[in-house]
Amino acid sequence: MFSSKYLCILFALLMPCIAFDSSDLKCEVCCRLVEEIQRNVSSMEAANIVQVSNFRLDGNGDQIKQTVPLARTQLYLTEVMDSVCEKMNDYVRATYKKNGTLTVMQLIQDGKMNPLMSEVDVVQDSDLNKSLQYFCEEIVDDIEEDLINIIKSEDDDHLVHSICTNVMQLCPIKNNKVEL
Repeated sequence: MFSSKYLCILFALLMPCIAFDSSDLKCEVCCRLVEEIQRNVSSMEAANIVQVSNFRLDGNGDQIKQTVPLARTQLYLTEVMDSVCEKMNDYVRATYKKNGTLTVMQLIQDGKMNPLMSEVDVVQDSDLNKSLQYFCEEIVDDIEEDLINIIKSEDDDHLVHSICTNVMQLCPIKNNKVEL
């Protein structure tokens, strides 16, 4: 079985080179970044909880403590941010055959070829998709604290919109609808 790195190289050699606007690509990378973070957070068992406290004291002079899921703690999310962009090596640029829209997608899911591969044409790029990891790292570096705070406080249903549209302003809003 081929590793995703070798599949990327194979697809890159076989597919024509198409240039895309970097803002479209950054939007796609941002969306996949948030999805990867969500997968990482949701994969942590809900039973893993920790007590967190701050430097404030209550009226009795005791530290205020809270119990939160481990996956929503500052330490855990910081560790996720440090490694999440490495997963972009498993992604490729592609266009949907039906409309030519750019997407960034995983080649391999759950140890198998991504079932959506038949619906897209993989796009060759000169850097063998290394720019995906670069854009991801750029996003994380720019807004790591905001990312962590949003993930800690918001429900998962609106994270992509909150981060990629509202905070980073990478994904456009057209006709009152976010294009993701």
